[in-house]
Amino acid sequence: MHDVRCRPAGPEDVAFLVAMLGEAAVWRPDKPTPSGDQVLADPRYARYLAGWPMRGDYGLIAEQDGPVGAAWYRIFTEVTHGYGFVAEDVPELSIAVVTSRRRQGIGRRLLVELIEASVAQGHRALSLSVVGANPARRLYKSVGFVRVGQHGSSWTMIRHAARSN
Repeated sequence: MHDVRCRPAGPEDVAFLVAMLGEAAVWRPDKPTPSGDQVLADPRYARYLAGWPMRGDYGLIAEQDGPVGAAWYRIFTEVTHGYGFVAEDVPELSIAVVTSRRRQGIGRRLLVELIEASVAQGHRALSLSVVGANPARRLYKSVGFVRVGQHGSSWTMIRHAARSN
């Protein structure tokens, strides 16, 4: 894990971010991961990366002999938003690690560094949506996210900047 490094995501990372969005959307190993084209063609997913980077977008790419994970956030509006939307001034995050590299601490590192960046950029909180059965839910709780809503099987969670890791 020591030789994994995180760097800011740029426009050149869109294809990898799209691949990671597919992984995040279909996190179960028994379900097929959508292709990048399928992700971008589906408005449920495309909203998280269309036009990347837009004003307010920020992301990180974890690398070790190539990209192994990504975490990013986007600011949405009351009219156009993602599944973890709580307010226009609270960015919603997305995160994924390539399947072969999960459970190695990469997701935690990405998440902690993204939280630190959001605080440094003056955001009061971050939000997300996660299916209650997704094991990543434990990671989110461990860094201070709390459930503030539920839609079907999905939880909306928020982490306020004042919370400690």
